[in-house]
Amino acid sequence: MLHRYSPFVKTAWVLITLFVGAFAALQAIPEGVDDAGNSEDATGLVIVRLQAEIILGEGVLMGAPESLSSSAFPLDAGTVGQRQRYIAFMLALGDIEAASSAALRMQGELTSEGMEMTEQEFKTQEMLDILVDGGTLPSDHTFLAQSLGWFGTFLQADETGRKEIESTAVTKVLVLSAVSLIVGIFAVVGLILVIVKLVKAFDGKLKSGMGQPEQHHGIYAEVFALWLVVFVGFTTVAGILGSVVAVGNAAMSLIFVLIAFFGSLVVLFWARLRGISFKQIRADIGWTTGRGLVREIFTGFAGYAMMLPFLGIGVLITLLLFVAQQLLTGGADTQPFQGTGGGSHPIIVDLSNGVWSTKLLLIFMAAVAAPVVEETVFRGVLYRQLRSSSCKFPKALSIICSVFIVSFVFAAIHPQGWIAIPALMGIAVGMNLMREWRGSLIPSMVVHGVSNGIIVSMMVFMLR
Repeated sequence: MLHRYSPFVKTAWVLITLFVGAFAALQAIPEGVDDAGNSEDATGLVIVRLQAEIILGEGVLMGAPESLSSSAFPLDAGTVGQRQRYIAFMLALGDIEAASSAALRMQGELTSEGMEMTEQEFKTQEMLDILVDGGTLPSDHTFLAQSLGWFGTFLQADETGRKEIESTAVTKVLVLSAVSLIVGIFAVVGLILVIVKLVKAFDGKLKSGMGQPEQHHGIYAEVFALWLVVFVGFTTVAGILGSVVAVGNAAMSLIFVLIAFFGSLVVLFWARLRGISFKQIRADIGWTTGRGLVREIFTGFAGYAMMLPFLGIGVLITLLLFVAQQLLTGGADTQPFQGTGGGSHPIIVDLSNGVWSTKLLLIFMAAVAAPVVEETVFRGVLYRQLRSSSCKFPKALSIICSVFIVSFVFAAIHPQGWIAIPALMGIAVGMNLMREWRGSLIPSMVVHGVSNGIIVSMMVFMLR
């Protein structure tokens, strides 16, 4: 009889459910509202710049950057700041009509919503309106570059500066295309490997790397619930220390967060206090070298390829849900000034604004700290408990239920918001299956690290 029926385990799952529900509910709350009633959306501002650079780079490669108004039209959305960047982009591309229409549309919607621009937004719009009306700004005028960032710089750049911006955009598009092609090839290889492994699994030739369920495995529900509490507590304290001790020093603040990240694994001592030896804990949660360290590492790289098809399915589900939402609402924009940064990790703001020491620490956090800590608690602790507690189910059903629950919990507590849950679940499904297949956490850690490392490194390059 497993511990799944003990009062402690039941209490742990109540806490887990409440925590996940609270995290998920917080994802639906906008980041904040400014004095004009607009949603604050720092993430959206970074994304719109990235999108504009890609559009510009593609246009230069095609030899017609001035004809990109139709491609850039989706950027005319979001907060006032985002819309003003679109207006500046249209002016830079020479499409005065598109810029004028966007300005009139924004002003009309502000009026209908009973909203007003902030002082800086109003000043920015005055400058943009001068340009829309055919006027010019002083050659030494830098306000737009300060208020609109890349868009203002591009708009006010001279011929030499413009060519440099366009050349950088082209380089980014070429690198992004090359990386996307390589990842696409990995995805095809991964799909083939997934099919091969599924055939072997149905034929009974693929053995699970998970050990036999044991009575004490129920304790790991307690460990996971405790980790949620400790992780939130430690990272909150780290944030406070960063704001007090390391004022203005983003790198030092991140070091506090890293210490909190790794420090949260102290919860594993709870299992020891409950009478389980450290040797048994390591075996239970997958802190082993499996069939050999090097072999498990290489299996992790294969696992990354095998994860990509699941990620693709998750992204497709996200797109279908978005289309369904548009159909149900008639495509109406009920919140015309809502930010557009949903589904993106807020880390991209730090990647965009931070110095190199900050960026390197963020890469380390994403590619090393997160894989070690999150794989330990999700694939090691939580997945072990669920597989053991569902041991009376048929094996396939036990695996499916455990994979789904762990993947959902993993996705729901990440800060990208509801829209990213299917995609994050796709990644988690791949890592859960690696844990099931190999037993050791090394392959899933490699999958996690490679995935995060590629994404964050590309963001550093694209936002340089």
